[in-house]
Amino acid sequence: MGDIILVTRPKYDDGTEYLSYYASLILKEAEDLGIPAKDFEGKEANKESITKFIEKRNPRLVFINGHGDENSLYGHDDKIIFSSDNMLLLKDRIVYARACNAGTKFGKEVVKNNNGCFIGYKYPFQFWIDEKWSAKPSNDNTAKLYLEPSNEIVSSILNGRSSSYADERSKKKMLENMKKILKLEENKEPGAMGMLQVLWNNFDGQVLHGDALARL
Repeated sequence: MGDIILVTRPKYDDGTEYLSYYASLILKEAEDLGIPAKDFEGKEANKESITKFIEKRNPRLVFINGHGDENSLYGHDDKIIFSSDNMLLLKDRIVYARACNAGTKFGKEVVKNNNGCFIGYKYPFQFWIDEKWSAKPSNDNTAKLYLEPSNEIVSSILNGRSSSYADERSKKKMLENMKKILKLEENKEPGAMGMLQVLWNNFDGQVLHGDALARL
């Protein structure tokens, strides 16, 4: 199994546009580290193309961005790319799914009877945005509070850390950002407690299944 990483970046609504932007930062980091990566952007984030790539190139790390549920992960236009009929493609790999609910049933099944690792969420993965920056996610400091901690997972793994370290590093960053939001509440910032609740749900819902020592 090679060190090449696979990244999906569907782009068809505000949520996936933001996820795609933050995943692009991971692609840039992989390039800087000299780690080869395959970017499945937009319509390329489909089941057929991804299946062919996995079978041919055997990536060690699979980074999924998009929508999900307890049984499936989705690509572009809400079309399923992984479900029970092809989850064996993820066997023995490190998988991070930045998607809703896949850390319940699907993530557990992916690592059953193999040496893989799955990091995902047992609740909906959510984030708030500042709508005035919806066309330019890089300038959105509200979304950054949620999405920078999630990027820490893949960044840590790219830098040779274990999956358990990556999980804990992400959670530490979330706790740091919760403290920032509490300061907003102290300053009577409207909506601060709602922001905090969403980030707490991501923190509480983030799960690791399988080999906690898995690494590139």
